[in-house]
Amino acid sequence: MKKLVFGLVLLSFSATSFALGDRGMAKNIAADLGVDEEEVFQIIKSFKREVITTLQSGKVVRMQGLGQFYTEETEARVGNPRTGETKPMPAKKYLRFKPSKVGNQSLNAE
Repeated sequence: MKKLVFGLVLLSFSATSFALGDRGMAKNIAADLGVDEEEVFQIIKSFKREVITTLQSGKVVRMQGLGQFYTEETEARVGNPRTGETKPMPAKKYLRFKPSKVGNQSLNAE
């Protein structure tokens, strides 16, 4: 019974309760600046596209006071260590973020 009640409580919370999405961020920024929410949403989409394009060109994106976005690449290999399969695994790039010291300090400021 306790598991059922706990499950229902978890289901009653939407995913947006635990994270701020693009629309939520756009709404907050628009309210803060007194501008149109849809324009801010389009700026956020454009920002994300620009970050990905810059990373694809092999550059790092640094945001002062927040951190930097960069990529890490795995080499191509044969086999999957987790499953033991021997099929070829292609090289892959992964998006990474390293927070700045100032960003961490701001997060923990009281």
